[in-house]
Amino acid sequence: MRSGDGWGCVMTTYVDASDGVRLAVHVRGNAAAPTVLCVHGFPDDHRVWDGVAGELASTLRVVTFDVRGSGASGQPRRIRDYRLDQLADDIGRVIDAVSPGRPVHLLGHDWGSVQAWHVATDPVQRHRVASLTSVSGPCLDHVPYWIRSRLTAGPRGWKDLVGQWKSPLYMGFFQIPWIAPLVCRLGLVDAAIALAAHFETGSRPADAPAHRARDNRGALGIYTANLLPRLLRPQERTTQVPVQVLVPRRDIFITPASQIDIGRWAVNSQVHSVDGGHWVPAFHPTAIADRVRSFIDEHERSNTNPIGEAR
Repeated sequence: MRSGDGWGCVMTTYVDASDGVRLAVHVRGNAAAPTVLCVHGFPDDHRVWDGVAGELASTLRVVTFDVRGSGASGQPRRIRDYRLDQLADDIGRVIDAVSPGRPVHLLGHDWGSVQAWHVATDPVQRHRVASLTSVSGPCLDHVPYWIRSRLTAGPRGWKDLVGQWKSPLYMGFFQIPWIAPLVCRLGLVDAAIALAAHFETGSRPADAPAHRARDNRGALGIYTANLLPRLLRPQERTTQVPVQVLVPRRDIFITPASQIDIGRWAVNSQVHSVDGGHWVPAFHPTAIADRVRSFIDEHERSNTNPIGEAR
């Protein structure tokens, strides 16, 4: 299925996950250019990337997809179907479908960043990744190590931990059976998101979906399936994939301090601040697109390895 024209033409196709869940995949842009694969978080779907994709499509091939539980993709009911290993495998299947002979540049936001980190730090998967750009979502396995480092860093470290107080509250709430899906269904989460957006930026994107938490509530399973298992038994996941972390200055959900301590995990990494709040890809797509384009250009010039060769 196609829509639009020129670089704005979007082709929609479907990829089957290893467990049979169908993933809706949307492709646009320059077919001869490197591919950037955008991975969204909760409660979004692929549309959160529309502004960024529109900025990048003239020079890159841009692929977005609906993560399982959201958008037009399948919504499995079992919690275990949302484990990070499965979500990372989904990304690998999408990569194999859209760019079978060439590594892609991953761009993740929120839980999409968590998933992208999981791919980039997986010895089995990372040959598929040319670079990773992470926005507002650290690797979940790295978080316990960051907490330990802050606990031993004195008053400044403790301040960093206190600044992250909101995350345990809302992440814990989203794991409550029956209640969390009901609150999403009633539209209360969408109202809270709108309030947070006004607090961060004073406005909301004119074309932002009004009922994304209600419509994509199936993806709530990602919290229960991963938070406690990963935080209680973290792995030391490292990568040689080039990584850039884009840190929104006014993100009230994921603080800058919890995102920037990545030198231990990514030997080829850089960190940049960008203006905006948690949903900066929707509010300020140019800020994200410019950084992504520059990062990809830099590493395309220095790396031409096809998929399958060691990095």
